[in-house]
Amino acid sequence: MASTSDDDSISLLMSMGFDSSQAQQALQICDGNVQRAVECLLGGNLFSAANASLSTSSNDGGVNNIIQSEITQYSNPLGRSACTAIALTLAHKSLELLHIDPVASPELRIDSALLTTSINEGIQLYSNLIANNNSNGGAEHSSVEDLLNACSTLGNNDNNNNIISKLKILPNSPRQGILSSNNDQHNNMMGLEALLAQCQMDAATAVTEQQPYIAVVITKPPETILVILPNNNTASTSTTRSTNTNKYILIDSHPRPQQLSPHHPTGSYALFHPTLSSLVSSLKELFPVTELGDGVPELMQMMYNSFDVYPFQLSSEE
Repeated sequence: MASTSDDDSISLLMSMGFDSSQAQQALQICDGNVQRAVECLLGGNLFSAANASLSTSSNDGGVNNIIQSEITQYSNPLGRSACTAIALTLAHKSLELLHIDPVASPELRIDSALLTTSINEGIQLYSNLIANNNSNGGAEHSSVEDLLNACSTLGNNDNNNNIISKLKILPNSPRQGILSSNNDQHNNMMGLEALLAQCQMDAATAVTEQQPYIAVVITKPPETILVILPNNNTASTSTTRSTNTNKYILIDSHPRPQQLSPHHPTGSYALFHPTLSSLVSSLKELFPVTELGDGVPELMQMMYNSFDVYPFQLSSEE
């Protein structure tokens, strides 16, 4: 007989749109952890989780596929502070390619040519927008909001300026999170895993046209990176999409020669992951918790460990 706590967890999952049997199965597989159960349900990973519920760490050990380009944002002197513009450009181009054939593996769409082209166009976009911003006394580093507003102001005369206007941000965004050294990351509701799972949930419940993937720009100053997540509402209802195409992708214009073993990418790269948890493991390498010591006020600790997520889909407007 289910306990009161189990009943509450089942009710919570049912309130998200899952039926009772799905909720019970997910909670059983995930040892009662609601957040992990949500991930399994959203990812359509119940059967794989049942067979290998403890296999995530082996996936984190280096079996993830990677695609690299020799070009990084630092290959161009103008690209040093352009990572946000590059990430937005990559978001648009990646979503367009993945939207063409959602059945195909993302690794057939996201390639080194896409990385190179997007970095060059992102730097050009940044140069155009920052020149206009600086003429008005703006800062060198631009936020996502700065770039979106600048594109709106400049209009559609330049394709590079207009490219990120083809993105639409999901409701309830951006979301702010806090990196934590708490070992129980699955229950950190402001952590990377929880916020990315929430982005998937937002996409799955969107009233507008369902798209197969969402692009999430993650900013933790001074760096910005991009992740691609499957929209699990379309993944779970499609009879033609193979589950092995549900890749979680980290795309980064920075070289990481000291990180992401065994790849240690020296150029820009796209790193493909089988699960959300394995993607988050990679993100934690890029964005480790900043420990300031016991004497530092909690508010300052939070400020140094804060990050923002901006989930996008393609705009349906012409």
